[in-house]
Amino acid sequence: MKYANEFKVGLSILLAAIIFILGVRFFEDLPLFRGTTTLETAFENASGLIAGNTVRVNGVTVGSVDDVQLDPATNQVRVRFHVKNDIKVPEGSRTRISGFDALNVVRMDLLLGPPENPPIPDGGFVPSETETDLLGTLTDRAPALVDRVDSVLVGLTATLDGTQSLLNDPGSDLRQTLSALRTSLGTLNTFLRTEQGRVRQVLENTETLTAGLNEVVSEQGDSLGVVVQHLNQVLARLDRNLATFETTTATLDEMLARLNRGEGTLGRLLVDDALYVKLDTTLTNLNNLLAEFQAHPRKYLRELKLIDIF
Repeated sequence: MKYANEFKVGLSILLAAIIFILGVRFFEDLPLFRGTTTLETAFENASGLIAGNTVRVNGVTVGSVDDVQLDPATNQVRVRFHVKNDIKVPEGSRTRISGFDALNVVRMDLLLGPPENPPIPDGGFVPSETETDLLGTLTDRAPALVDRVDSVLVGLTATLDGTQSLLNDPGSDLRQTLSALRTSLGTLNTFLRTEQGRVRQVLENTETLTAGLNEVVSEQGDSLGVVVQHLNQVLARLDRNLATFETTTATLDEMLARLNRGEGTLGRLLVDDALYVKLDTTLTNLNNLLAEFQAHPRKYLRELKLIDIF
């Protein structure tokens, strides 16, 4: 047991070293009992990124930034970071700084590439892409925005001053218009108050009339249905008569067209003047013959016997 004290001292030193190592890993946001993969990336602008900022994948913290240094050779910001060993960073992945520098809320997002790609080895390089710092952009554009807002406020102030001047001037058109509007509203208000009872009576009469109409319609619903049915039958017959009339009209149009073309006896009479003259002459001669026969029947019948006639 002569080495008991030395054993206790050695065990205490070992436990202190273990606690120190675990404390360092804890404060550096490193897994206490798991390994990590260290990677590097580069940015044109760090945008306030410092060591200790978190590294996230889809909003989940998977590591942290170890070191941020400016590379004098390329004038780029070199960033070394680590992620948990169970997070595989495939080729085609990208890094991006996000958050608001003005609020000291900056982080680095890790955009993983296609999972079928081979993983980037420990100490490998991950390309970066830039993301616009919205608050920083607004801060840069703030002077121009302030100038524009100031000009708008100046114009608004001038407009309000002009309006106030018009309102204060008794002879201005705006003042007279507002006065006339106020008078009209007062007159309308007085009229409504005076005729309030009459308006209420009109509304009540209208309501009574509507109720009466509804009652009549409900009571005479069957009669109205019969009337509508008869009207439908009349309309159907009218449609049939119109169809017959259209057919007759078409036939008449065809007959008139044939007459105009001189087809048939009537058509030739209408078109051929010579035929009409001959027919007229024949009818005239026939009329003369009948007149002569009526005037002197014996002249034509004296040679005929009664049996021959009948």
